[in-house]
Amino acid sequence: MMLFKSYKTWLISVALGMLAPMAVNAESTGAEQLDRLFTDPRQREKLDAVRRGTYKEDAEKNAAVSNVRVDGLMMRSDGKNVIWVNGRSTLDNNSVNGIKTYPQSANASTYKVPVRVEDKKIKIKPGQTWSDSTGKVKDNY
Repeated sequence: MMLFKSYKTWLISVALGMLAPMAVNAESTGAEQLDRLFTDPRQREKLDAVRRGTYKEDAEKNAAVSNVRVDGLMMRSDGKNVIWVNGRSTLDNNSVNGIKTYPQSANASTYKVPVRVEDKKIKIKPGQTWSDSTGKVKDNY
């Protein structure tokens, strides 16, 4: 007695039977890894808190700054330079999340930007990151 009407139906059933456990395993581990692939632990916790509805923006604003990343600098002919620090623009305000910037003092020959974090003043170029824990500036590339 034959269970399947054709060889083709049997072959598809076998293939699906073999692939199903792999798909379940990939679903349980792959999605978890992809969630964390492009985020650091701090960003991941923030995203999870937003999803849970427990995120407090005020707490983040009051948190100490541990890293300063200068993403870009636009030197305008009218002298109103704009700096992008930690993904935020200084177009409207020279202070970004507790980091005081001085766009008008950006050096046109070295492109170094003066930045103040709490009581520390640093000069950093676009594409560089300063770490409070090490006190050093490093290139991002």
